[in-house]
Amino acid sequence: GRTAYVANSGSDTVTPIDTATGHAGPPIPVGVNPRAITVTPDGQTAYVLDWGGGSVTPIDVATGRAGPAIRTGSFPFAIAISPGGRTAYVANYGSDTVTPITIATGRAGRPVPAGYAPDALAVTPGGQAVYAVDGNSDTVTPIAAAAGRPRRPIPVGYSPVAAAMSGSTAYVVSTISGTVTPLDTATGRAGRPISVGLYAYPTGLVLAGTTAVVLDSYAGQVSLIDTRTQHAFAPITVGSYPDAVAVSG
Repeated sequence: GRTAYVANSGSDTVTPIDTATGHAGPPIPVGVNPRAITVTPDGQTAYVLDWGGGSVTPIDVATGRAGPAIRTGSFPFAIAISPGGRTAYVANYGSDTVTPITIATGRAGRPVPAGYAPDALAVTPGGQAVYAVDGNSDTVTPIAAAAGRPRRPIPVGYSPVAAAMSGSTAYVVSTISGTVTPLDTATGRAGRPISVGLYAYPTGLVLAGTTAVVLDSYAGQVSLIDTRTQHAFAPITVGSYPDAVAVSG
């Protein structure tokens, strides 16, 4: 069966839910203000970001037990796992770094400088590089995974908040600019920013094949981008203040 994990920020716990039965298990104590969860590709470990504690708590999926907290940096904001499941990367919003964690040992490596206030991450399909979205410096910092070193930051739009990887291209959402910037990870160059509509204030995106689905919480709309042509279609009106988007299949 499968288990859904719910981060309870106000009670510093994670609630496991058996999706086959709908039964909620006992809450699992974690760190302070858990705000995000991701599961390793092999399904064995769930990693919980402890926003208020500056750490990550691993949970053994088989036993439902939390392991010792892994110290990262100040106010960890986002987490991404390499496609091969060897390394977890944590963006530390408050300390302007990205911390790599070796999943096999549970040990944190040396934090890597990553602009100002990194708030999102994207990992290349082969795991060779990590792209840290620097929310307060309007850039994206590529990090060489093997060397653990940052490369020259790449300018994008104003107030970047999210990123997603499609093949050799990273797509970066910039809220204040109202744009999505494609980055060629092979050359390290940013392409022409794609506008997602007048008065747009995009806040997130998800990729579905050759389509990027861009969420605009403030305008109550969604925009679709054809990633083959980099063309944005007219925004689609949805409900008031949409907060998340997911794609089936």
